Amino acid sequence: MIVDALFPTYRFDKADNEDFMVIDQWSYVWAAFSGPLFVLTKGLYLLALVDVLAMAAIAAGAIFGLTIIVYLFSASMEGMILMLVTVVGGFALNGIVAVRLVRYGYLKNGWRLGY
Repeated sequence: MIVDALFPTYRFDKADNEDFMVIDQWSYVWAAFSGPLFVLTKGLYLLALVDVLAMAAIAAGAIFGLTIIVYLFSASMEGMILMLVTVVGGFALNGIVAVRLVRYGYLKNGWRLGY
């Protein structure tokens, strides 16, 4: 399914004990709206700073895209739909980047992907 391809579920296992962590589709929702705070709550402080920069770049791209859409389409129905897609896509991209940063941080800190 397309949702599973865009927002995969990850399970991380700690090698030295029985701890595990699951990042599922709800994690993408939390990450989309909180961004760096989501990464920060996982204890990945430096990657939270990286996510602040990524979130700023995503926001700048979305604002640029919205500006172009408003200029080209004005108040037409196509323009409204494209604006909605741009905003939703920006939030989705923010969630994907935050979860991928958490995945990278966990793998770097010794966790391994479980099944």
